[in-house]
Amino acid sequence: MSEPVEQIPLSRELLALMRHASEIAAALREPFVSVRTLLLALLDDPQLGAALADALPREKLEGYALPEDAGARLTASRVPEPHLRPGERAAMLRFNTLAFKTPDGARSVWLSREAHTVWMEGAKRVGEGEAYLPKHLAYGIAADAVRAPGVLAQLRIEPGAVTDAIFGLEKERKNEKP
Repeated sequence: MSEPVEQIPLSRELLALMRHASEIAAALREPFVSVRTLLLALLDDPQLGAALADALPREKLEGYALPEDAGARLTASRVPEPHLRPGERAAMLRFNTLAFKTPDGARSVWLSREAHTVWMEGAKRVGEGEAYLPKHLAYGIAADAVRAPGVLAQLRIEPGAVTDAIFGLEKERKNEKP
């Protein structure tokens, strides 16, 4: 018997944030949702944006231009199905990342490889029985910045300041409890 698949419910707030990130990516004419577009969406989040504003200068994020080869290097690719018989087609296509619809539902935008890594890091921070919230995605960005600060450094943003601001969110939340 196979092991049960772990499933984490996505909160409405996170889905709205991801749709907004897809909209930002489309507006910036990026072929995917990047860490930059996730950060811009977090800045617009009503719960987290104000706490992150000092560490994430919007003008730096908006002014960054992706390298020309980024579209080819960072987009989704198909995951092969290892146990199909010759000639058998997969029930559905699987990819190495996720896609989210823009708010109008007209377009799907894939997560870049780095954004997918951040997404997975955030998912690891969701507690048992909790829904995946925007704060978990922020924690995923912070965890990834500790492991691989290059993405934030490419954006000319101080990885330590971002990490401190994101982890400060949890401290603030704990201090608000009676």
